[in-house]
Amino acid sequence: MIQITIIQLDNFGPYTETLGDDREHDVQIVLAKAYLLLQDLFSRKNGLVFQASKDNMIAVTNGISIKEHEQIMNLFEQELQITCSMGIGVGITPMEAQIKASRALQKMGSAQSSRRKVLANNGSIPEPNGAIHIAHVDINDFTIHATDKNPIYDNFYLLNRSYLTLMESFQKIGALCFFNGGDNFVTICPENFPLDEFKRIISNYERLHSPWKLKAGIGKGDTAKIAMLNANKGLTTIRKHESEDMIVLVE
Repeated sequence: MIQITIIQLDNFGPYTETLGDDREHDVQIVLAKAYLLLQDLFSRKNGLVFQASKDNMIAVTNGISIKEHEQIMNLFEQELQITCSMGIGVGITPMEAQIKASRALQKMGSAQSSRRKVLANNGSIPEPNGAIHIAHVDINDFTIHATDKNPIYDNFYLLNRSYLTLMESFQKIGALCFFNGGDNFVTICPENFPLDEFKRIISNYERLHSPWKLKAGIGKGDTAKIAMLNANKGLTTIRKHESEDMIVLVE
């Protein structure tokens, strides 16, 4: 099972209006600082945070207790002088866990615009057991054939088309997929996902987005950081041409 925490910045829309009309640069600075701080705080406890919409984030938090979540919320407020609320869910798949986390927070009876430092968990959280699987997916030679040749916005469009295809495909097996910068994507996979299904998703992407090809390192671990570390090892093995297979699993 996997533990997912959803994070919402409290009252963010009304908060931005207090910054005046000449505010957009300040809004973006606050959003960047919020992500940076939450990534730092959760990664210290072996979790990882991913951006959804910028004022909403999703974290993989196996091994992080309710009390530690409360500590992170307090440190966040002390540092940025704004608050965030969190919902925690555990499920067989990452998709199921984030649905439970979202519903737990929504059932607290207040909207995002009016809540403040709510930590919701449906009353109890079962201890996750089993390993996490994370895949680090990379578009092969994108830098050579796109980044160094095309206008930047053209590449931005290509990456977003790729992102949507991968999100839709991985969602069908209960996985969560996030754009991770550059030409890289990170997928939080179900513990017992079939490797053949993963390969089918990759093949489907390559059919739809020819001539682009993908390579992927898949990592297994008890925490998000360990799983991500092993996924990176798998991708490095491919990049160094130490494997003929473009999908490498590291346990």
